[in-house]
Amino acid sequence: MTGLTFDPALHEYHHDRIKVPGVTTVLQPWNGLEHCDPDQLAMLAEFGTHVHEAVDMYNKGILNHASLTPAVESYLAGWIKFEVESGFVVTQSEVRVYHPKMGYAGTLDSLGYFTHKKTMSLVDVKTGLTIPKSVGPQTAAYGEAYAKEHRVRRPMRYCVLLGPGMYKLEALVNVTDFDVFKAALTIHRWATGE
Repeated sequence: MTGLTFDPALHEYHHDRIKVPGVTTVLQPWNGLEHCDPDQLAMLAEFGTHVHEAVDMYNKGILNHASLTPAVESYLAGWIKFEVESGFVVTQSEVRVYHPKMGYAGTLDSLGYFTHKKTMSLVDVKTGLTIPKSVGPQTAAYGEAYAKEHRVRRPMRYCVLLGPGMYKLEALVNVTDFDVFKAALTIHRWATGE
């Protein structure tokens, strides 16, 4: 998307130099982690970032396996197992999206297709103990922005929960997910002025 930039240190998106809400920031109050220890959450978030980076580099064919810690390598093994067993073929990885009418942005993990279905699918990667409730609205927001930006049909949505050498795949089919995201975006804008 032309005009869209992302500052990873601040986790902020800008479109044409104007700050816009990010999907995960909008949904943060509803991710179900408000009762967790903040220090532990920070460690888990850092580990999740390392796993996402490894998956992205693997998807792009530029991964140096020797650079991975054994823990990250074991989670990557879960992703590879998912691809082999499900027949998922990645066509794009770490795709930045912007919704031109609603003015929000985000980065989806993977776009591709399952060889037995051949329909475009969006797959979000999670590394926690469970799949958070917010992943439905999160992927709906990504899918809607991608569809508007590229003038295509919304992709099918899935979440892959990775663990050491394993994965759990969940189809995300709730038709109200985008409505939930829009409500969260309205509240976010009311609270922050973004």
